[in-house]
Amino acid sequence: MMSAFKALAFSVTVLLLSLGSPASKADPVELTVQGNKVEAVINLTGNVSADLTLTFENSVGLTADNIGITSELINITDLSLLNRLPDTLNINLLAAFPMLITIEPPSNKGFAFSGLATVDIHTHNLEYLPGTPLRFFKAPLNGQFEDITATMGSGSYRARGTTGKFSQFLIVADLRPVLTVVNTKYNRLSNKLSAFSTQIDPILYTDLSSKLTEVQQLITQQNYIQASNKVDDFSRIIEQADPADIPNVWRSSRDIDNVAGELVAYANTLRFSLRLAN
Repeated sequence: MMSAFKALAFSVTVLLLSLGSPASKADPVELTVQGNKVEAVINLTGNVSADLTLTFENSVGLTADNIGITSELINITDLSLLNRLPDTLNINLLAAFPMLITIEPPSNKGFAFSGLATVDIHTHNLEYLPGTPLRFFKAPLNGQFEDITATMGSGSYRARGTTGKFSQFLIVADLRPVLTVVNTKYNRLSNKLSAFSTQIDPILYTDLSSKLTEVQQLITQQNYIQASNKVDDFSRIIEQADPADIPNVWRSSRDIDNVAGELVAYANTLRFSLRLAN
C-alpha cells in the first residue's frame, strides 16, 4: 500500500539539548539516525531517563537536524498539562517518570514519511507488572492527550505506540475501566474515519465503514476477541489499498493528511484495549 520512498541512509550521532522547564537543568539527548530509524537516549535531571526508538516504514530527508526530538521534566501538578488529559480524575501523571517528549520536525526541512511511525519507549524508572495501569499517551503540540498504547513489555517498563503524525508523548497511570477505554477508542476511530471521508475513495470508505460497524456490534455483544479480529481486518484493508485511494504520506510542511497512517494507528490501540477486555 505504502508509496515508494527512496530510502535515505544516515548514521549520525549527535548531542541535542533537551528543553526543560526554566527551573530544570538541560541534559543531553544522545541521538542516532540510521536509515528509517531514530534512536534517542534521554537522561534528565534526577536520574529520569528513557530510550526512545522511532521507526518509519519509509522516509525521505530523515536526519538528526530534521527530526526535532526534545525532552523536558514536567511538574505533575501543572494544571495546564493536567487539563490536557481526557480524564483528570482517573489519569495521573507520574512522579517517578515526569518526562515529556516532543517530536516536531521543522517545517522547512523537507522531511516526509509514508504509512506508520512506530514509537518505542523503555525506562528503568518504572516497572511493568501484570495488570499495570501504565499507558503511553500522545497529543498534538499543546493539544489533548490520548492513549496510543499498542503493546507493553515486562521488566522495566516498555511500551509501543504508532502514529501517522507527530506529537508530544507521556507515560501515565490510566485507571479508567477498560470498557470505557474501548468505547472511547472505538468512537475516536469512527469519528476520524468520518472526518477523513472526503479524502478516501468512496468504495474503500464504504468497506471501512462496514467493517467498523461489525466491530461495534461485536463490542456490544461483548465478543472482544472477534472484535479485535475485525479491527485487524480494518487495518489490513487500509494496508492493501492503493495510495491513490487513501493518502498515506506525512510531510514536515504539514499541508496533507496521512489518512492511512492515522487510521491504522487508531486501530492498533483499539485492538490493544480489546485484548485487555477479553
